Amino acid sequence: MNDRSRFPHWRRGLAALGFGAAALLAACGGGGGGGGGGQLNVSLTDAQTCDYQDVFVTITQVLVHRDAGADEEDGGWIAVPMPVSPLRVDLMTLSNGVSQALGTLPLDAGTYEQVRLVLAENAGGPPYANQLTLANSTQVALTTPSAQQTGLKLNVNMTIEAGQTAELVLDFDPCKSVVRAGNSGMYLLKPVITAYFDAVNAIQGYTVAGATVSAQQGGASVKATVADGTGRFVLWPVEPGAYDLVITAADRANAVLTGVTVADDGVATVVVSEAGTPLVAPPSATRSVGGDITTDVEALNVDLAARQALDGGPTIEVAAQPIAVSTGAPVAYSFSLAAAKPVRSAWASGTTAYAFADDASSAGAYTVLATPDAVGEPAQELPADISTDNDLDVNFVFDLVDGP
Repeated sequence: MNDRSRFPHWRRGLAALGFGAAALLAACGGGGGGGGGGQLNVSLTDAQTCDYQDVFVTITQVLVHRDAGADEEDGGWIAVPMPVSPLRVDLMTLSNGVSQALGTLPLDAGTYEQVRLVLAENAGGPPYANQLTLANSTQVALTTPSAQQTGLKLNVNMTIEAGQTAELVLDFDPCKSVVRAGNSGMYLLKPVITAYFDAVNAIQGYTVAGATVSAQQGGASVKATVADGTGRFVLWPVEPGAYDLVITAADRANAVLTGVTVADDGVATVVVSEAGTPLVAPPSATRSVGGDITTDVEALNVDLAARQALDGGPTIEVAAQPIAVSTGAPVAYSFSLAAAKPVRSAWASGTTAYAFADDASSAGAYTVLATPDAVGEPAQELPADISTDNDLDVNFVFDLVDGP
């Protein structure tokens, strides 16, 4: 695995160095490149905010095609020579700038528009090819979708230039990809993967150890991680743009550094804090919000998010959880949330020391957003005020079957 976060301009350096053994495999196996071709490095990283011990996936193939509409039976697919196949990877180890090399492929110059990631099937007992280890160390098989037979399709727009090495980073979000299947005790693997081509930019800093740090836009997390034992965090890769950096930690108020700007100017890493000046919110009591989700359809996936609106904006996401529900018994969910006022500060370029101030919004005022995956079914958002109440119930009902 590679830890790129220590090097502000890592991408071009790695482009020159390649991926060692993977590059040798590509040279021996061939992938369609010739004298007028270039190379494509493929690696895997993740975004994570959940408390699973491990989330294992086993990758058997990575395939590339020029045509975004190509099916698995069509010709023209090019296999990336993997360093090991099958390759079993713990996604929970790929955070804070760490990535897993999947291989290097020589390609003819031109545009390529589709990548497929093929996962192995589970067989027998633990350890499973695709496996979840819960916080209590219980090992659970991840039930994988039928799409694994033909590969998880990713639309990309990669231009390979002659004599150049490009990089494709597959950002596999284990927290959004692992869906609790109601009250069955089963967990489903429904991969949420973002493909970044020639990704350069990162946001880096320090906070309290174990805090969840996310770069958000419009109240939704774009990239998230958990600070390591020293409090260090790296959000990579991120696209150029303006973000609200949201920090949540046990027994602390929610903290927001607004307007963190990642410019497309060659500065790869935006450093928001140093080890001696970490981003730390004041202490806060913690209270819980939970409830039941019910539906009248056979299968429904619901993305839950606890949100907090700051005075004058923005609205931030402070916790999230995907759940699969079906007809029958209600499915319970729960969030632990800070009761104190959120705190905020405005980002300034070149500044790495910030003093958070109380936001003017009400303490303990949240909403819970439930977004179903049913076409045409709107999300439901309900208030959740924990300023005085603990174990607050917020219930959702999705009646989707038309009546007589």
